[in-house]
Amino acid sequence: MAIIERAVEIAQSQRGADATPSPAAPVELPPAASQDLAQELPKPPRASFRARSDSSLTGRDLKRIVHIDVDQLREAGRLPSAEAARRTEDEIRRIKWPLLGAISGRAGHDPVRNNVILVTSALPGEGKTFTALNLALSIVRDRELRVILVDADVERPGLTPALGLEGSPGLNDVLEDTGRDVNSVTYQTDVEGLYVVPAGKWHDQAPEFFAGSRMPQVIEDLIRRVGNGVIVLDSPPLLATNEAQVVTRYVGQVLFVVRADDTEQRAVQEAIALVDKSASVSAVLNQVQSSVLGSYYGHYHHNYGPGYGEDPSRRRGDTSDEGSGA
Repeated sequence: MAIIERAVEIAQSQRGADATPSPAAPVELPPAASQDLAQELPKPPRASFRARSDSSLTGRDLKRIVHIDVDQLREAGRLPSAEAARRTEDEIRRIKWPLLGAISGRAGHDPVRNNVILVTSALPGEGKTFTALNLALSIVRDRELRVILVDADVERPGLTPALGLEGSPGLNDVLEDTGRDVNSVTYQTDVEGLYVVPAGKWHDQAPEFFAGSRMPQVIEDLIRRVGNGVIVLDSPPLLATNEAQVVTRYVGQVLFVVRADDTEQRAVQEAIALVDKSASVSAVLNQVQSSVLGSYYGHYHHNYGPGYGEDPSRRRGDTSDEGSGA
């Protein structure tokens, strides 16, 4: 049985025989992800994570309201096929461990805001949503970390409809209404430790909302609420909208997805040049054919911190990823 299916089975079995998903409604966050899920995967050497305050979090009125339907998500191209699941899970591990290492302050990284990870690409269709979802599912199985997965692609959301949250209040509503708390649009899933914030209602002033003073406040609130955990933002493509460029100011790490044999080098160069220089940039080469990868799959993952070189073509790191999706 694939790890993703096993994770869902474990989480759902913990609800008890008489527990059923309740109608969609926002909830407050419970304790961190279960140890059972963390034990599903082998772990690299442990790092020391600095816990954040969880004083605002509570376990009352917990309701599992978002069902992670593996078959449906596979059909939509948001999870790997059953045949590719094992290999993709291993590849996602190779992506997540350097990101988690940066959070802990290893390898010379400044851990400030490194638990806020923006997943983006140069153009639509390169696999950023696939990568963001699978990264979030992988992280909640490791180190008992919570993950808040945010659909920040408010113009063309991919996660929101895939998870059945179309029409639900989300990020854009919080940015528009300063009186609305981000916890009111944070939804629990039936995978222990995983929470989602949908895109919310589209507004023609969304670029201004992202560039305004409200956005950093929302990011700080998410940091406070996730506690000893990780925020993963599925961002719009950098060359398609203005929002992604603005959000790079407020994150510690940017995971840049490049579609193999499809995205032009010039587009990659132009997109990476838009990333705020305070963020650490990592790259994922997506949809690499297995015949090219060879027996060891050709996994490479390079992390680029502040002050990286001026030639963007030298900033690309390659890793294989079978996924598709926006």
